[in-house]
Amino acid sequence: MMYELYFKEKFAEDGLYPAPKGCLADAVSKHFKPVDYDRWSKLYWKRKLEGDLTPDEERELETLERENMKTIEKVYRALVSNQAWIEKIKGHEWVRCWRERGDDK
Repeated sequence: MMYELYFKEKFAEDGLYPAPKGCLADAVSKHFKPVDYDRWSKLYWKRKLEGDLTPDEERELETLERENMKTIEKVYRALVSNQAWIEKIKGHEWVRCWRERGDDK
């Protein structure tokens, strides 16, 4: 997806995409949903640093972690199901050159 962010116009120009609109990102973006990172972070660090979450806060943290993981798994599955796009991107001349130089690490 990073290659697509930087090279999407070139990919469209070379016929990889019908238009410069980031097809892989469009395909997976519909699976994104907001997560309450701020609340999760507050509870997580309170537990780590102070060690004293209330039972309600502990349940809330567990729920937030479970929901966040569901979201991550859903996006991962969407990416895997779009493997053809990933292979097209990896096969593009600019990406091959970049990867051969070792700059993709």
